Amino acid sequence: MRLKSMLLLSACLYPVCHSVQAQTLQSSAVEAEVLSQQLQPYQQVSDAQTRYQASKAQIWLSYAKNEFSERSLTTAGREALAQGRQIAEKLAQKQPLSLTTPILTVSQVMRRDLWWQVEYFKQNGALEKAPEQLAHAEVMLVWAAAEYCELGWRHAREHFDAAEQALYQVAVATRQDHIDTVKWDAQALPSLKQLNGPGCQGVNAEFWPLAKMQLNQQSNSLSLNNIVHFALDSADLSPASKTVVQQWATQLNQYPQLSVILKGYTDSYASPVYNIQLAQRRIQVVQDYLVSQGVDIAHIAIEAKGAVDFQTDTNMKIAEAKSRRVVLQVADANGINIEYAPQWKDLQVESEQQKVKVK
Repeated sequence: MRLKSMLLLSACLYPVCHSVQAQTLQSSAVEAEVLSQQLQPYQQVSDAQTRYQASKAQIWLSYAKNEFSERSLTTAGREALAQGRQIAEKLAQKQPLSLTTPILTVSQVMRRDLWWQVEYFKQNGALEKAPEQLAHAEVMLVWAAAEYCELGWRHAREHFDAAEQALYQVAVATRQDHIDTVKWDAQALPSLKQLNGPGCQGVNAEFWPLAKMQLNQQSNSLSLNNIVHFALDSADLSPASKTVVQQWATQLNQYPQLSVILKGYTDSYASPVYNIQLAQRRIQVVQDYLVSQGVDIAHIAIEAKGAVDFQTDTNMKIAEAKSRRVVLQVADANGINIEYAPQWKDLQVESEQQKVKVK
């Protein structure tokens, strides 16, 4: 009698459970559409890294929408929706976003050769020249592996093909038309076993992203732009400044034995106390960006200098703009030859508040 009652109860609850699942699916589908609309303006801006993040979010949402169309929402679909939501929220709040694409907990790393191309292109202009195609390739590689884990190779092949096509477009945009010249050494990279463990359960963070390995195993020297500039009384990183800091993040992740010192400077306006505080704010925004890209905060030291070491130029306004800066320096090279290369692409002159050509 008791067993019969339980069976009847189970039968009665099934429509209720089915209804709840349908409502959850519908709610998630609506959220994905709303987020997609919110992201569209970010895909039209001039800042390439913002377009990269917005495009990545849109593709994550496309992944979730694909599951909605099949009247299901798996763990992979929920995580894809969460990734799209997180990027949209951080863009709206103007918070730093990592350039590392996560691997879903029900996916794994496959096609290391393609992931290696992703990391190579990231460090060779793709974030500026082909941000949308790069974002598409990365998410499609995660999507393909998730399809493989759930349904097998036949269902994954189409997505891997899409990733390869996107990377070919990146190669053309960065003027590296022969994508097969992007060399990769399987022996120099973590094995699939190291990356995936038993497989289809996410990736080992110790080895991810692959950029933690050196792109050139034979190189013991680095050339780095080491100055970022700021507008008058500002502690905001411009898009050009972000590019410089991102290069540092990439190298610090590749060479974990290195540490960096951030030295903050100001022009001669305002009081010494205020200038020290402004220098600290400028240092903080650079530090926050490095940390958001995976750099260990324990490897970052700071020095707020204020209005000292004033820079020179025949034009006083340019000299002041040069002085509003954070200088990045390696604390201990550990046998690596570091060459610093100052840059002026992000210089912001007070009178015009725009980039100028500096000789």
